Amino acid sequence: MKDDDGAKASVRLLFSDLLGLAHGRLLPLDKAQDAVHLCMTLMAQAFDGRDDLVPGYGLEVGSPDMEARLDQSSALAGWDPTSSVAMASLWRMDGDRDAFELDPRGAAQRAVAGWQQLGYAPVTGFEMEFYLLRSRPKRRVKAVDVPAHRPYGTGLGGDPTGLAERIFDRARAAGLDVAHLSTEFHPGQVEVVLQHTEAIRSADSAFLFRELAREVASAEGAWCTFLGKPMTQRAGSGQHLNLSALDANGRNAFADPDGLHGLSDVARHAIAGVIAHYPALCAIAAPTVNAYKRLRPEAIGYVADWGLDNRAAAVRVPAERGPATRLEYRVADGAASPHLMTAALLFAALLGVQHELELPPARLGLAPGSAITAPQNLDEALDELEKDDELTALLGPDLVRTFVGLKRWEWTRWSEAVTDWEIQAYGRHF
Repeated sequence: MKDDDGAKASVRLLFSDLLGLAHGRLLPLDKAQDAVHLCMTLMAQAFDGRDDLVPGYGLEVGSPDMEARLDQSSALAGWDPTSSVAMASLWRMDGDRDAFELDPRGAAQRAVAGWQQLGYAPVTGFEMEFYLLRSRPKRRVKAVDVPAHRPYGTGLGGDPTGLAERIFDRARAAGLDVAHLSTEFHPGQVEVVLQHTEAIRSADSAFLFRELAREVASAEGAWCTFLGKPMTQRAGSGQHLNLSALDANGRNAFADPDGLHGLSDVARHAIAGVIAHYPALCAIAAPTVNAYKRLRPEAIGYVADWGLDNRAAAVRVPAERGPATRLEYRVADGAASPHLMTAALLFAALLGVQHELELPPARLGLAPGSAITAPQNLDEALDELEKDDELTALLGPDLVRTFVGLKRWEWTRWSEAVTDWEIQAYGRHF
C-alpha cells in the first residue's frame, strides 16, 4: 500500500536463518519500530521443514518466541513498489533478553566488534555469481539462451533477454551497493560486484540482492540460481568475499609500502588466520551437498593457500595497494549465507591477528601452495568445523551445534536418496 502522496507506507522487515533463507513480516510504517514476536523454532528448521533436529529450540521447550527489532541503519528504498525494506536483529525474550544466539547477523556483528576492540573497522565487499534461467527449475536447470556468448559480453553477447540489466537497475534503485555487473565465462552466468563498505551493510546488501534478483526474475516468468554447481558441464558459481580494515585514522590497515609484498603485519596475520582455519571455513563457505561438486581438485579454492594476484589460490591478494589493499576469499559459493560467511571469515582472520600467525609462502602459478585441501564432501566439512574449537567458540557453540545438526540432516537425506543418474546408469543393466 502507499500513502495518499504516493510514498511507501509499509516495510518488509527481514532476517536470515542459518541456511541463508529470508524470513520476516510486512509492517505498516507506523508500526515499524515495534518489536515483532516470532517463533524461534524456525531458526532451527531444515530445508524440508523438519524442526526437531536440534534440541533446545523446538516443542520440547515449548517453541518460544524470539523478538525481531528493526535496525534503522539498514533501511533501504527496496524493490517492491509498495514497501521499503530493512533488516532485523534477533533477541531472546526470556531471562535478560540477550541477543539470540542463532542470529547469523548477530554473529557478524560480534565479529565486527572483535576487530573494533583491536582498533580496526572491517570493510568487506561481495562478488556474487549466478545463472539466469529460463524458468524456475523442477528436475533440470536450463540457462537462458546466449547464442553469441562471450565473457564480459554485452547485449547479444551477454544477456539477450535483458534480465540481468533489469536486475541491476532494480538493485541500484532499491539502494543496494551495486558497483557493476557483467557476464561470466559460461552462457547465462552473471557476476554482480557489490561496493566495499562497512561489513554488516555489505552482508545485508548481498543477502538482499539474492532476494531481489530472484523476485525480479520470477515476476518475468524466469528465475536465477546462486547454487554452487547447478549444471554439470558449466562452471560453478562463487561468492567471493573481499576483506580489509580501517585504522583509527581511517587508513587501510592492510597496506604498508615498506612491508613484505606491500602488506602490513595485520594483513599478513589475517591471511594466515584464514589459511589456518581453512578446513572449518569450508563448512560455512560450501554449505550444501552440491557445493562439493564445484569444490574439486581442479577448482579455484580447493587448496588452503594464498597468492599475489593469483586467481587459482583460495585467498587472492589483488594487485592494488594503498587504500585498495585487501584479501579476496574465493572458496565460498553462491549458496553460502552472506551473514554467516562474514562472521566466519572475520573471526578466522581475527584469530590470525590475535595469535600473530606467520604467513606461509605465496602460491606461484598452478603449483599448489599447501598440502591441505578442501574436504571431500559436506559431511567431512562439518567434521572439520566441529574440530575447530577456536572458531566454534567465537561463532557460538549453540550456533555451530544447530548449523551442524541441520546440515547433517541434509547429508543423511542425500545419502539415502536415489538419483536420476543412478537409474540412468544402472537401471538397464540390473
